[in-house]
Amino acid sequence: MDFARKAKWTFFVVTTLFSLVQPLSANHTSINDTAIEMIHVGLILDAQSWVGKIVDSCISMAISDFYSRNRHYQTKLVVHTRDSGGDPLLLLSQALVLLENFKLDAIIVAENSAGMKILAELGSRVKIPIISLFAAGLSLSSFEYPHLIQIGEDESSRAKAIAAIVEAFSWRSAILIYEDNDSARPILSNVTGFRLDQHVALLTSSTNEEIVEQLVKLMSLQMTVYVVHMSPILASRLFLNAKQLGMMTQGYAWITTDMITNFMNSMDPSVFESMQGVVGFKPHIPASKELRRFATTWRSKNLNENKNLEEMEMNVYGIWSYDMVWAVATAAERVMTRHPHILHQETRLNMNFTTIRSSESGLVFMDEILQSRFKGISGGFQLSNGRLIPKEIEIVNVFKGERIIGYWNPENGIASIMKEENHTETNSTSSSKLEGVIWPGGTMNIPKGWSLRGKRLRIGVPVTNQFRELISVVHDPQTNDINVTGFCVDVFKEAVQRLDYEVHYDFIPFEDANGLMAGSYDDLILQVYHKNYDAVVGDITIISRRFAYVDFTQPFTDLGIGVVVPKINSDIWIFLKPLCGDLWITAAAFFIFTGVVIWFIERPINEEFQGSPSKQIGMIFWYSFSTLVFAHKEKLLSNLSKFVVIIWVFVVLIITSSYTATLASMLTVKQIQLSSRDNDVWVSSDISNFTFETRRLRANHSPEEHADALRRGSKNGGVSAIINEIPYLKVFLAKYPSDYTMIKLKAITGGFGFVFPKRSPLVQDISSAIMRLREEKRLEMMENKWFNSESSFTTLDPESNPNRLNIHSFGGLFLVTGISSISALVVCLFQKRQSIKINLNSGVDSLKGYFNVKIIGRQNERS
Repeated sequence: MDFARKAKWTFFVVTTLFSLVQPLSANHTSINDTAIEMIHVGLILDAQSWVGKIVDSCISMAISDFYSRNRHYQTKLVVHTRDSGGDPLLLLSQALVLLENFKLDAIIVAENSAGMKILAELGSRVKIPIISLFAAGLSLSSFEYPHLIQIGEDESSRAKAIAAIVEAFSWRSAILIYEDNDSARPILSNVTGFRLDQHVALLTSSTNEEIVEQLVKLMSLQMTVYVVHMSPILASRLFLNAKQLGMMTQGYAWITTDMITNFMNSMDPSVFESMQGVVGFKPHIPASKELRRFATTWRSKNLNENKNLEEMEMNVYGIWSYDMVWAVATAAERVMTRHPHILHQETRLNMNFTTIRSSESGLVFMDEILQSRFKGISGGFQLSNGRLIPKEIEIVNVFKGERIIGYWNPENGIASIMKEENHTETNSTSSSKLEGVIWPGGTMNIPKGWSLRGKRLRIGVPVTNQFRELISVVHDPQTNDINVTGFCVDVFKEAVQRLDYEVHYDFIPFEDANGLMAGSYDDLILQVYHKNYDAVVGDITIISRRFAYVDFTQPFTDLGIGVVVPKINSDIWIFLKPLCGDLWITAAAFFIFTGVVIWFIERPINEEFQGSPSKQIGMIFWYSFSTLVFAHKEKLLSNLSKFVVIIWVFVVLIITSSYTATLASMLTVKQIQLSSRDNDVWVSSDISNFTFETRRLRANHSPEEHADALRRGSKNGGVSAIINEIPYLKVFLAKYPSDYTMIKLKAITGGFGFVFPKRSPLVQDISSAIMRLREEKRLEMMENKWFNSESSFTTLDPESNPNRLNIHSFGGLFLVTGISSISALVVCLFQKRQSIKINLNSGVDSLKGYFNVKIIGRQNERS
């Protein structure tokens, strides 16, 4: 049935009730003064409810205060109050009665009714403001209902505030309990920022037995964080039953929205007692002198008139209704001042056997209300898109009263009570900005958000006993005890010990009546999915298809697969292949060139580089090639030759290291290719994405069976290679390290991990513990204990040979050593030239002296 048909049916039913409807009371303001323009406003509320009484008294007080301060105004509000009794149908009926009997300019509704949407539609038809003091749960936009004004939080803001609290305390998820009606249901579609593990809808008419049934179901889950969004009446019964079931004790966390927290003071003391430890949200009303004066006056004025208010305190709805009346009264005066002719105009509309009167001033009146800006007792009053939204939300903790522990706003998130210090807390966590929370059970320890509730975990373990170093199950026939050991078990025990809470568990072998494995590894994992086991510990490979049923922890072993083959030499010239021909020739040329440079520099001054021509040629080759193994022992005297040798030794070191690595890779890959080509290869059946074409697909065998098959070879009924996951091959190589070699292939598997049910909170905690074990090198120590191996492996692609090294790979190195050698040679030649020049000058001087002596002697003889 569409909305139009529903509306027609509703109005038809309503008209039958007109004769039964009587005004609740006299108008709050006398209308005898004909000199003042009377603005008629309808007020519909539940006269028997606590909030209805508060709102009624606050509106009366607001009118009195407003006009006592503005006696010169030409307008005056006249409020016509009707009682809806909390019935949505009667709410609509009362609205129609008011519209029929009075020329209304606005209607104020003081209850969160399921009929609010129809009433908003009615306001659009008669073109008068409909003011809801409760933010309707439905998404009633100002564009769709331009005459609707709402007060309070919308569902989006509520959901964001809840997400901020969940994130602040590092809870992974929560459970939503909400009332299944139009007011509360919309929050379900607005939840963002955290994961909802479960959501439970309760009807207003739900019996205590039905509520207990739902709570018992929630207790069977591990999550202990609950978000409650429902009416105060239903919430009262929920918390009373939760306390009886022991759900308001240590370890639980309860979060309530403002739908509940705003009415906390009106709840029965037994209900309030059952809510100890609850964290809730409520709008923040800034403290002010005006607010304190109003609260004092309200209490003293109304206690004498209504003794039932004696035990009640002022509520946010009473404060909002007070400010809203001031906004309406101010808007009415502005309409009178600016558009006086409009107030006297009215039209009559025929609606389903009823004629109602409509004011022509509705649009102008609505516009003036929306433009209201003033400082009221609730703070700054300003409407945005037809809604008055509190600028800040209080986060309160219920424990022997309400205690503010922090604030939340959409711009900055959670803020401290000491707001002036917020600028110093930009790097602090959200939870540190809150005051200490007293949780259910009277503890200040933050709930983990989940609990095992003392349960002993049933942990399934595979029964293969082939790789006992990984997992081994041994039955003691005398005591009937089961002893589970192995690397996987040790890692799990160590991880559990690192948790900050106790986890009790029992290992349950996955075996049949004969003591054999009761199925495949996939069957074992499905036992967790079917809740026969709480977890699985063992050599369980992390594979993507298994995530559809369970969750895995972080892997605690190496990722990927490897290939094991016997060590065989098949090519006597393979040692030449790491280097290309151009690199061999270039390297040999530089060996000789470097030897010549060193010989040329050292021969004049070093006796070891002197002698016969054959000896000197031998020294050139010996010295340069001895640097390959760093066996050169000749002492160098020149700094130039030492400089050349230092550069050259560095080049030789790089070349020899690269040669060794490439040769080792070629030998391994060559062996794998020889073993896999036209030969049988064993591949574990758990590996589906391997890169070799194989003739045999086998389940995991023991290391002894692996060794026997490799020893016989494919020609004698064995295999030439074994492809398996790294942990299995590590165990195998630890037993047979000298006869076989292994290469680590691409990581096409995820390693071994522990198995838990989907969304189990243990997954993250155990994963974190495994990471700590890895960082502290405890995993490495446990591997050495069980595998007795510290081997490291190189990741290669066996489908193609490693790239051979060519001249381009070391062009820079040869350039450096060439420039260094030539530079040293040039310097040496320059030094020799200078030495020869000096010697020639000395010889000439000697000859000159000799001839001078001769000439002087002859001259003496003649004389």
